[in-house]
Amino acid sequence: MASVRVAVRVRPMNRREKDLTAKSIIHMEGNKTTVTNLKLAESIAADSVRDRTKTFTYDFSYDSTDSKSSAFVSQEKVFKDLGSDVLKAAFEGYNACVFAYGQTGSGKSYTMMGNPGDAGLIPRFCEGLFSRIAGATRWDEASFRTEVSYLEIYNERVRDLLRRKSTQTYNLRVREHPKDGPYVEDLSKHLVQNYSDVEELMEAGNINRTTASTGMNDTSSRSHAIFTINFTQVRHEGTTQGGGTVPQSSS
Repeated sequence: MASVRVAVRVRPMNRREKDLTAKSIIHMEGNKTTVTNLKLAESIAADSVRDRTKTFTYDFSYDSTDSKSSAFVSQEKVFKDLGSDVLKAAFEGYNACVFAYGQTGSGKSYTMMGNPGDAGLIPRFCEGLFSRIAGATRWDEASFRTEVSYLEIYNERVRDLLRRKSTQTYNLRVREHPKDGPYVEDLSKHLVQNYSDVEELMEAGNINRTTASTGMNDTSSRSHAIFTINFTQVRHEGTTQGGGTVPQSSS
């Protein structure tokens, strides 16, 4: 697996865009993404195709604007390309991270969390993790432990999304561990036994996130959020031990 891979994705149009009869200005073919400047295309001064279009190449280019299109890329396809290697890395003892970046309304939550009946990367990863644990053939040779945490970064402050409101701390400190690297001091970790436990915690954390309406998104997440899965497996034969921390970042 490559150390870093970059994918760009166009989400389905939302209700506001459909009401405005918005037109897509992005065309994807293979791993190439082409953006067309429609205003420049209508200008008399635009006498060059290069002035009207810009093409960029990524590891993956996903067109998810129209589910009826033959070019439509599903959540399952995105997980197969990006999430399956993260799952594999966790069982091999490596840390891995999926990071979603983009302006408000660009589809970060759609890719990371998904919609009801159309799960995103994080739910699919968690399902795959526990499915693989359940399918372990020799329980007497290994034991597994999975913990999750969920934090929000808003106005340069770090908040624990899974801590009770009565004990909520709005300014947790980021520290540097000499071996493990950056970590958030006093961030709660929650032991989970199955995907239902993870789903319940994700829903509780999402409810606690800071949201507000913007011109582009009626329920925009006004913060960055990091959902971390700390997965440890211990081999009982000899002293071999593997584990991986898999931070799934959704901003």
